[in-house]
Amino acid sequence: MTAPQHTATPACPPSTRDDAGQEKPVHWRRLAPPAIVAVVLLAWSNLVLPALPADPVLRALFNLGGVAAMITVARLLGVTWADLGVGRGTWAAGLRWGGGAIGLAVLGYGAVLLVAPGLLENPQLAGASPGALLLRGLVLIPLGTVLAEELAFRGVLHGRSVRALPVRAALGVSAVAFGLWHFTVALGPSAVPLPPTLHWTSVLAVLAVTVLGGLALGWLRHRTGSVLAPIGLHLGTNAVGLVAAGVALAQ
Repeated sequence: MTAPQHTATPACPPSTRDDAGQEKPVHWRRLAPPAIVAVVLLAWSNLVLPALPADPVLRALFNLGGVAAMITVARLLGVTWADLGVGRGTWAAGLRWGGGAIGLAVLGYGAVLLVAPGLLENPQLAGASPGALLLRGLVLIPLGTVLAEELAFRGVLHGRSVRALPVRAALGVSAVAFGLWHFTVALGPSAVPLPPTLHWTSVLAVLAVTVLGGLALGWLRHRTGSVLAPIGLHLGTNAVGLVAAGVALAQ
């Protein structure tokens, strides 16, 4: 008798399909969408916006138009409203946490105004008319800054990142990108004049604070599933903070 012949079969490559039989993208293809979104956001903030005239209304309109275009493209590529943090089932939690964040900001800034208003004085606001401060605090910051940034970072970027990365990594990516979004702002003049030797220390401090802020905003987005929660916190720190600084300056 002759020994049975065994035909060697080639090793099968690892399956690229999930349990539902759908093709799963390879690793680099999964990372491409969030990487592209992050690059577009950083180019927008550090190249496009600085090239515009120094008109806060124009820049707010550009931010809103840019994020509207991003959301449109994301939707065409299959990103759901839930991925963007605006799914109807998340509204209640988002409003509850976001409203609570605004309330805490009002209480916190109010306490500082009563105890140590000097901490809120911002020389950059000197000479601004009450109407200009109201326009900035009630319209430009809520829409052109808070809404645009939250939909971009905690909406589009977060929605794409969590599809490709573990949650913690996705939060880290959006937080670092959010910090670098403020790089050009950090390079500008600070509210408190500093010697040249401390300029880069100030820049790094601003970036570190915004990265930490991005982590907090991202955690709220993940905790509630809604972009409304980080919008509330962002409004509390920016818009309420501006109003409080204006009050402190008036005193």
